[in-house]
Amino acid sequence: MMKLKNFILWAVAAILAVACSDELGSRVDQHANVGIPVPITVKSVQSIAGGAIIKVTIPDDPSLKGVVAEYERGGQIVNTKISRYVDSLTVEGYADTKSHKVTLYSFNVNEERSTGVDVDITPLTPAIMEAQFSVIESFGGVKVHIQNNKSKSDLAICILRDEDLSDLGKPLNKMKWVEVTTLFTASEDIFLSRRGIEPKEAIFGVYLRDHWGNISDTTTAVLTPIVESKLDTVKVNGSLYYKFKNANIDDDNCKTLNNSNYPVEALWDGSGLSSIPHFFVSEESGPSPAWLTIDLGNMARISRITTLPRIGYVIYGGGAVRDYEFWGTPGELQPDGSYAKPRGVPMERTADNPYGFDTTVWFPMGTFTQAKPSGYLSNGLPGDITAEDTQAFNAGNDFELDPVQFPRCNDPIRYLRVVFVNTFTTYEYGHETKVTQVQTGEVTPFGQPIIQ
Repeated sequence: MMKLKNFILWAVAAILAVACSDELGSRVDQHANVGIPVPITVKSVQSIAGGAIIKVTIPDDPSLKGVVAEYERGGQIVNTKISRYVDSLTVEGYADTKSHKVTLYSFNVNEERSTGVDVDITPLTPAIMEAQFSVIESFGGVKVHIQNNKSKSDLAICILRDEDLSDLGKPLNKMKWVEVTTLFTASEDIFLSRRGIEPKEAIFGVYLRDHWGNISDTTTAVLTPIVESKLDTVKVNGSLYYKFKNANIDDDNCKTLNNSNYPVEALWDGSGLSSIPHFFVSEESGPSPAWLTIDLGNMARISRITTLPRIGYVIYGGGAVRDYEFWGTPGELQPDGSYAKPRGVPMERTADNPYGFDTTVWFPMGTFTQAKPSGYLSNGLPGDITAEDTQAFNAGNDFELDPVQFPRCNDPIRYLRVVFVNTFTTYEYGHETKVTQVQTGEVTPFGQPIIQ
């Protein structure tokens, strides 16, 4: 028993000795004989959106490990650190343009700080205050337009919905908000869509949130999402309303291969299959770029266009389509107010009209590239093809028309012109190659039917 007591007393004494040595600054994670570092010198302050970039001169002090900026933001003390090998640090996250004090310290390996150096910064207008945004009804939901995000800051767009329309003038804190979704962007000017919302009138609210949790004011609008339909399946009284067919416009140049197994009708037959006869193949030595025109059968406003390839065949290669363009027209306006099939009158080719389409009749709706999740090489060629790439290729594309780039893209049309700008062969070897055959599957427009 006496030996046990002696052992316990010895262990306690050892623990106390270690604790005392820690208090005396002899911890194993500390370095002895390290002096307090010399303070830094501020060279310049550059204001940025919501913050500033502070450039400093790092002293020639062997004990200095780095520099830390300490400042108050949103009622909390935060800091930003840089190593001694970097000469500028960024202070950001402010939601105003007021003057703010930042204190800079150099610190050593033991995290001991020098004397503080104060600097005043005045942030430029933060993105959540500078960016303009609005919400409008759109196909299948709503669309938010972000503009003037000049700093291209990361922004979250929070969309809310309240079905209670009994008091449209009620304050925001009385709204019965239900969160619809949060979208993200760093673009300066972009439309972002949220589909899958029932076509029922409701109050929609939108606000912006930045990386640091700052939020903008909330804008509201009473909207009714537009019904979006797959146009080749719209029915009236049980009959197919949109009866697609080859328009056979005079200047269409994409000719069907002389083989009934690969008809142009395969572009809209809805099979989604790659087996004969459910994909389209053009003639082997046709011109490039090549285009054909689909007669939708009735007028419609197009919101997006999905495409399918010849599934599982020459992935990202050969006659598979790499680049698409879409043009539209309601047809030629007649004296009686009706529209007739447009004429195929070619015009002078220009940078804005490289195909010579009659722009008094046709207008561009969008230009798109076959999706490839792993990305293309710097020269635009596919490079290595991953399993995810293959899956994306066979799943097809969902091309949403963008009114920022193409202001008339949602105008009513009757005729949809599909331009096969490049196959993978023509992109690699040029349009003069004799291998200009197009092989592709479905081209399916979605949008709002216009019942005539």
